Order: sequence, then C-alpha cells, then structure tokens
Amino acid sequence: MEIIHALMLGTKNAAKIHGVQTAFADVCEALQAPDLTLSETWTCQVETGVSDEPWGFASTVQGAQNRAQAAYAHLMSGSVPSPAPTGQVAFGIGVESGFIDVTPVTFTLYNFDVCAIFDGQAYYLGISPGFEYPRRLVRNIFLHRQPFQQARQYITTTADVEQQAGLVGVLAGGLIDRPEMTRLATRLALIRYLRRHDYTRWD
Repeated sequence: MEIIHALMLGTKNAAKIHGVQTAFADVCEALQAPDLTLSETWTCQVETGVSDEPWGFASTVQGAQNRAQAAYAHLMSGSVPSPAPTGQVAFGIGVESGFIDVTPVTFTLYNFDVCAIFDGQAYYLGISPGFEYPRRLVRNIFLHRQPFQQARQYITTTADVEQQAGLVGVLAGGLIDRPEMTRLATRLALIRYLRRHDYTRWD
C-alpha cells in the first residue's frame, strides 16, 4: 500500500473538498492518506493564475496545476520539512473548473473539472465528464462579463450553491453534482499516480 504522509488542497470550496475526500476514500485499499476529517488542516486558498472562468482545455489544466503547485508550496512551508524526508510522500492538489468550446457556431460550451496532483516532481492529471452550459448563461459570463453569481440568477438564486451541489446539481436535478465531478477527476488523477510505474513501462 502506498502511503501519503501529508497533502494540501488548493481551495476552500466545500463542494471540491467533499469530492476530494470521497475520492481518497474510494482508493483507501491502495493508498493510505492522512486524516481528511477536518478540512481546515489540509486546505488553503491559493491564486490560480488563470481567469475565474477558464476557457479552453489548456487554461483549465494550467489553473489546476497552478493550484496544486501553490498548495504544495504552502504545505512545504508549514509542518512538512522541505524537501520531505526520504521515503515520505507529500501531495499538493488542485481542482479547476473550466470550459471547452464544443460547437463554436452556436457558442456552446461544456463545463468540466481537472484535478492535478503534484508530488514535488511531476503532475498527475484526472479529468471529469463535462456537461453543456445553457447558452444564455454562457453569454452572460463571456459576452456580458457578468460575475458568475449574477449570471446564473435566472437559473438559481441560492446564495451558496457553488459550495454545495454546484450549478450542475441544479441543472441535472440531482443526477450528478459538483462533488461527484470533482471525485471523478480526483480519482482518475490518483489512478494515474498509483500506476505511474506501469505507465513508464508501457510508454
């Protein structure tokens, strides 16, 4: 079993935190993580270095990697010595939500999550499924430059929806929510990490 001695997630968003917690619980037979019960002990707010609503796959990946690297730096500056002791593994984790342009002629954008895990040397990425944003919402955000909370008022006025099910939870009527999207992206990043030696052999 692999042992992660310390980790830090680069967000204070409750929906993303819950998704990461669940992903680590999913792989508990293959990977032992620190206690993730108290989010204040393993999360921090970081700068993404990209737009608040990243447009494009490359920009979204960059945001996730920036979050992961900043979280790792935060972790190293705290209780974990820098570099980590030999044989001990520390993770910085970043989750970024972004958009890809699927049908440019109709301005149809899909929203998805990228999870980046950084171990001080390499990034391991996982990508969630995506879903279509209503085109009026897309116009509000990208053409009218409205802040997201204002842009989505015609869909939901729930003040903290981004911290709970997310807009996807509202649109999907409970079929999927933001924590589940984050869980999937994180779990896939963890699988890429756990099979990293096999990938080296397969490449």
